[in-house]
Amino acid sequence: MRLDDLSFFARVAELGSLSAAGREFGLSPSAASSRLTNLERDLGTQLVARTTRQVNLTEAGKIMLDHARAALGEIAQARASIDAAQDAPRGILKLSSNVFFGRKHILPYLAEFRQLYPDLRLEVDMSDRLVDLVADGYDVAIRGAPLPDSSLLARKLGGNPRVLCASPDYIARKGEPRNPEELCNHDYIGFDPMPVWYFAGPEGEVAFPLKDPVICGDSGDFAYDAALYGLGLTVKSIAHVWEDLRDGRLVEVMTDYPVTRTGNIYAVYPPNRFVPPKVSAFVDFLISKYGRPPYWETDYRLARGDSSVKSGTKTA
Repeated sequence: MRLDDLSFFARVAELGSLSAAGREFGLSPSAASSRLTNLERDLGTQLVARTTRQVNLTEAGKIMLDHARAALGEIAQARASIDAAQDAPRGILKLSSNVFFGRKHILPYLAEFRQLYPDLRLEVDMSDRLVDLVADGYDVAIRGAPLPDSSLLARKLGGNPRVLCASPDYIARKGEPRNPEELCNHDYIGFDPMPVWYFAGPEGEVAFPLKDPVICGDSGDFAYDAALYGLGLTVKSIAHVWEDLRDGRLVEVMTDYPVTRTGNIYAVYPPNRFVPPKVSAFVDFLISKYGRPPYWETDYRLARGDSSVKSGTKTA
């Protein structure tokens, strides 16, 4: 059985016309008929009932068409995968990341990445909006929130624990809250995408709606800067503030009620049967720079006195 004959049969079935399929394949009417006859002879059964105007699949033809499509699809995928494996990353890599993660954990390494892959050009969109990867044509996006059910592919870059924190100046003025009930006596910084804070308590999860923040904005960097300037309490990702906690610019508070609903940090990309080399190369590179677990997690845990943790592998 020849692959060309199988492809021709599938096209005949899709078009419902032997002559139309023959024209696409550059075959004369007699050659088109012979090709289909050869396939039927190889299989020992009639696949198509022919009339002067159209063709209709027999029961055997319907069965054969399902398997032919699957086989042709697998062969096409194998060829694409082989081509992808042989090609060095090149072209344009379109990337989306929120501002803080892009500035802290992507930009510092892009010069080295470009040296490794000089034929790859980068288009980087850093904003706090959630882009539509497929509709907007992105190759990969960095997401730090829990992933909803979706057809997107994802690779975990690291954990994304969050903490309630404030500046030492704020703590000196207002003191530390000991539990969620005491938050009502404190100033807190609102962040539009996070209208409720959630904490793990002895009786289960505790929700604290941010009804009257002293200041509010729609940017994660805004909430971060506001906390550094002593405006109040905020919930921030460890990937964002681990250096500030380590160096004393921010202080973690209410540690007996850890922040919940934290998720992980993922590289996500559109669904495909194989991942393009430029995407694989980029995600593998980031993981190699961050370490397993990533340095923001290990440094944070070491700063809290967890001696069982080995430091991450941050390199510049």
